[in-house]
Amino acid sequence: MAGNGHRPTGGKSAVRPQNPPARQRARERIAAERAAMKRAEARRRLLGAFGAVAAVLAVVVTLVAVRLTSTPAHQTASESSAPADLVRQVTTVPDAVLNRVSPGQVATPLQKVQASGPPLTIGGKLAVVFVSEESCPFCAAERWSVTVALSHFGTWSQLGITRSSASDIYPNTATLSFRAARYRSAELTLRTTELTDNAGHPLQAQTPLDAELLNRYDVPPYVNSVDQSGAVPFLDIGNHYVLAGAQYDPQVIAGLSAAQIASQLSNPSSPVARAVDGSAQVIITAIDQVLHTHTAHD
Repeated sequence: MAGNGHRPTGGKSAVRPQNPPARQRARERIAAERAAMKRAEARRRLLGAFGAVAAVLAVVVTLVAVRLTSTPAHQTASESSAPADLVRQVTTVPDAVLNRVSPGQVATPLQKVQASGPPLTIGGKLAVVFVSEESCPFCAAERWSVTVALSHFGTWSQLGITRSSASDIYPNTATLSFRAARYRSAELTLRTTELTDNAGHPLQAQTPLDAELLNRYDVPPYVNSVDQSGAVPFLDIGNHYVLAGAQYDPQVIAGLSAAQIASQLSNPSSPVARAVDGSAQVIITAIDQVLHTHTAHD
């Protein structure tokens, strides 16, 4: 390299020394080149870092934009108070209509408990326990029938309306909600638990009574297999009748609004009335039988 002398071994220098100004210029040129290379490398590293940060920011901005503009419906929970006219239609289905409808093909039958003792009571009244999830389409279907049936033994207030999960089978099935509902009856005590909202988020905690009944009756032989144990909706009528599932196929009401479902309940020729009212009549008959047993034990 220029500026670096070479000294052969055992003799005097064979290279004529450069004059000082020339050596100085060479050193300055080399120093300048090295400095320029360092500055270029520093620029490349800085641009690379900025590029990586920009790429990350672009991904974040894109994800935020997607989340803000296209949040899946099933991730957002929703519920509102049931309109008074809808509540009236659901809770005043005439006996004449209930007596005329037939449940047709039953998806899940209400089952009589084997070797049951005295009916389960709460506060001296026959206990009815209903455990469900707002996100569940089968719960959505059965909730209509439970509401119609219990209306013949008492009075509902603060019913809500919601829809089942948007990502489950029969998405967005219109239904009532029991999360804030109140029920008054001279003969029955109702206990309801909505385990999740319609987006699948935890809502109401399972009670000790829920756990006891599910462990005892939401298992074979009351469900078809061990894999189905713990299924909801779950209905217990005084520990004498239990239901783990919906009595009818939710497809009957799929795609209908809550108002459309409620408006058909008093028309015995409607497929909706046959499914909802027919299932409600099964519950009414079971409650009547257990109430008679309860009275006989008293």
